[in-house]
Amino acid sequence: MEVKVKEEKKNRVLEFVAKEHKYENLILAVLAIVAIELGVLILTNVLTIPDGAFLIGDKPMNVIFPWALVILGAISVVLSVISFFIPSFAETKHIKGLKITQYLVNIATVIIFILILALFFIACDALIKFVQTKYAELFELLNK
Repeated sequence: MEVKVKEEKKNRVLEFVAKEHKYENLILAVLAIVAIELGVLILTNVLTIPDGAFLIGDKPMNVIFPWALVILGAISVVLSVISFFIPSFAETKHIKGLKITQYLVNIATVIIFILILALFFIACDALIKFVQTKYAELFELLNK
């Protein structure tokens, strides 16, 4: 007795979209940014669309077309950039937090480092001001 296994048809479009296409995504991101910039330039009247332009020259389309460029550009940026971050979502399952004591030790270390660095810059500033005043006093003595 033969059991026929029904083969599941794969959607080729979804397979293509699911794969990572690094260079295509970079090109899409660049084109999306250009579309957003073009839409913003038209919205701010830096660029204007002549009234006689086919399909986009009419009055309501002068507002709809640039907003469509901005919205489609924003969607394209999200779609092109999301594939770079998808692998990192799976890695978040493997992250473990620090114990509270180690966390507090790390915070204290950073604060102490910031204080030492701030004191160093304050000392450098005071030294520079001291040298400037002494140089000014010496310059005044030489000019008398």
